Amino acid sequence: MKFLQRMREPSTWAGFAGIAIAMGANPDKVNVTAQAVAGVLAAIAVFLPEKGQGK
Repeated sequence: MKFLQRMREPSTWAGFAGIAIAMGANPDKVNVTAQAVAGVLAAIAVFLPEKGQGK
């Protein structure tokens, strides 16, 4: 779950975007992809229980 926690942080997405752009990716496509992935992770977060709950 630590991976998902890190994926929710804006700095993680900024880092991914920076790496992708540095490797030659189109900034517009990077932005759209990051938004799509963030949307999927947000949807997953709706169903994940908080720490210590859901037992």
